[in-house]
Amino acid sequence: MAQGLTAKLIGYTDTPALSVPTLAQALAGDHALKFDLEWLQALSTQERENYVLIVQDPFTSFYEAPLIHDLIKLVRRLGKVPMLIPFKPNGKAQHVKGFLRRFAQTARNTAGFLNQLAALNIPMVGVDPALVLCYRDEYQEALGRYRGDFNVLLSHEWLTNVVPSLPAKAEHTSEPWYLFGHCTEKTQLPHAEQQWVDLFAHFGAELKPVSVGCCGMAGTYGHEADKRDTSEAIYDLSWSPKLADLPKERVVATGYSCRSQVKRFSETPLLHPLQVLLRLAHTRTDLACSGNV
Repeated sequence: MAQGLTAKLIGYTDTPALSVPTLAQALAGDHALKFDLEWLQALSTQERENYVLIVQDPFTSFYEAPLIHDLIKLVRRLGKVPMLIPFKPNGKAQHVKGFLRRFAQTARNTAGFLNQLAALNIPMVGVDPALVLCYRDEYQEALGRYRGDFNVLLSHEWLTNVVPSLPAKAEHTSEPWYLFGHCTEKTQLPHAEQQWVDLFAHFGAELKPVSVGCCGMAGTYGHEADKRDTSEAIYDLSWSPKLADLPKERVVATGYSCRSQVKRFSETPLLHPLQVLLRLAHTRTDLACSGNV
């Protein structure tokens, strides 16, 4: 009934449910929630080298809170101190809908905040490719030189800088994992899939990229009631048949929209590859672990 009302009133269908518990509830009392800019600014350069700032996006923070929680755990497992920065609107949806003036205002406000954080020289890491790459592409287009020089890394980019310094594990013989990449990420970061492959290999696991096109979600396009059939038809072109040929419990996907689409049409929840790396890291006894701070 609720879905029917949503479709009728605002033209959206199959809208996902918010995470329960929320990210804030799941992290209650955790040091990762204790963001304080002045306190971070007062740290020495050496102390800041231990920190990682996690940049939130509306999809994973609000609809996939366990994923962000797992990123926090993985950062700790790798010997760093994670800190969740306050949520700031990214503006990607405004840009997609053509509200360019509103997007530019959102981008200015968020870029100003992220530039403040960039001055700390602490890595900033985000999870969703569409949102993180928006900072690089659409922000540059809208703001030009006023964008500043902040840089938000995707999780695999940060991990690629950190993991090679850790002892590698010999490859084992367990079943491989299969990677379904986000189309925007594959276009703008053509080496991303190989970097994920190398990260898995470092932890002794095999990851095989699967050649797929667009999943058909395209942000919120797939949730528009009058686009649902087209969205499903696009999904059926490559994602659906490729998934049907693989053990779904061994498939990972980097894009929130892609995981949402698979859950909707194939009734299968997929993991993000960093969640598998967390599992693999937990099997290691030779990794540094800072624990809760």
